[in-house]
Amino acid sequence: MSKAVTQRYRRTYFNNPLIEESLAFLPAAVQHPTTVDFRAYLAERLPQSSAATRRRCGEYIAHRFSQDGRMNLELARALGRFGDSRVGRDILFFELILAAPLLLEVASRWLAELGPEGGTRAGLLEFLVPRVGGRNTDQIATAAVVAFRRCRKLVSPRPAQYIPVRASPPLEVFLYVLARLFPERTMARVDVFAGMPEVRAMLWRRDALRGLLDQAWRAGHVSATSELDQYHQFTLAAAGPERMERLLEGPVVDATEARDGEPAGYRRSVPARPAGGIDDRPAGRAGLKRRETATPRPRSKAKRRGRGAAGQLLLRAKGE
Repeated sequence: MSKAVTQRYRRTYFNNPLIEESLAFLPAAVQHPTTVDFRAYLAERLPQSSAATRRRCGEYIAHRFSQDGRMNLELARALGRFGDSRVGRDILFFELILAAPLLLEVASRWLAELGPEGGTRAGLLEFLVPRVGGRNTDQIATAAVVAFRRCRKLVSPRPAQYIPVRASPPLEVFLYVLARLFPERTMARVDVFAGMPEVRAMLWRRDALRGLLDQAWRAGHVSATSELDQYHQFTLAAAGPERMERLLEGPVVDATEARDGEPAGYRRSVPARPAGGIDDRPAGRAGLKRRETATPRPRSKAKRRGRGAAGQLLLRAKGE
């Protein structure tokens, strides 16, 4: 399948989410980093009884989470660390919507727009028709709902009724998304960040962002936050790859702990310019609240193992 065909296909079609298989087997991409090698690995290890089905599912997973013949190793390492947990499923969902633009559009422009009463399958089909031209609409709707349900983004109190699940994400997911969406050290406005399709699709509660940025500052991923009039913005502490490495390989940081002897939840007023550091404060502005980064306080590193519905698949992936 050529790159051009693959991109066009991903924008107009989505099928076979394979959430449990992805959770269990993607960590092995670290040892099989090319698409060809990983696809061959999946054809041998996936639990489906038919060899043809294993090859087909392996092709879905390998091509979905790769680019230019190389597997997404940041995702593989993240799933290897967090396993089948809420963190793991949220990270997988984020990468899934990046890989499948049609699913991203459904999540950000249909699911995220639903009110507390939710929506119906008929409404989802109506949303899809102009985007896929009526081709396999029912099949795409089913696959999207399965992906949302398996990643805990919706519930169905009755058949064909869907209610979005909005929640505050775990800190690890928030830091992962920041590293992927902002590969450079930069400053960003909170309202612009919250309005990005990828962030809207995650169904994060808007009122949770302030607390998450505070935790990200305490974890050393955000160097400063500032509020000026109606604008709330944050500055990232380093380039995305460096922050990702800190998340995936560094010690787990208790972001609820105070730093430098401050009580938890302490909001520091505008500090003096740090010696030898970077001062991002706008000149001549008043009413600015700001935090500065200090060295994160580490705690013992906890290694997690996949649990839940993907547990047995994980054992098979590891050859146990």
